[in-house]
Amino acid sequence: MGQYWYVVNLDKQEFVHPHQLGAGLKLWEQLAAHPGTGAALVVLCAAERQVRGGGDFDLTDNWHGPERTFPKYNTTPGPMPTEYATVARRTIGRWAGDRVALVGDYAEDDDLAPEWHAKTIYNRCGEGVWTDISADVCTVIEHELGGKFSGEGWRSWQDSTA
Repeated sequence: MGQYWYVVNLDKQEFVHPHQLGAGLKLWEQLAAHPGTGAALVVLCAAERQVRGGGDFDLTDNWHGPERTFPKYNTTPGPMPTEYATVARRTIGRWAGDRVALVGDYAEDDDLAPEWHAKTIYNRCGEGVWTDISADVCTVIEHELGGKFSGEGWRSWQDSTA
């Protein structure tokens, strides 16, 4: 059957559910999925609290979001939706500097330092003891990549820029 994995933040006791990001729970499925958990880690681990150059994520100005309807290479940003700015500020870089791991349902306590009790982490995520931040991560990815996650359970990615 195989081992299932969550991306977890040990310090904050948070996790990202791969199904919300259009990925399976197995490591290979997460590696192969786009945007998936790899994109989630880029969003969460970016050590940036302010925009410092072109190509950064939208924190204050809207360069990538779907509300930007003028020509692609225009030199001014579009309107920044208030609700997105709030999510972006609490999500982008949220895990920067924290201890982050991928932990499976077959984990043993000696997979991580003893204080983490690695064997129990996967179940703590699934039982709601740890906080699922997948919705906020999905909102940032959707805005930045101009697509949409759809469906229930194991969702799929719809690229609106293609």
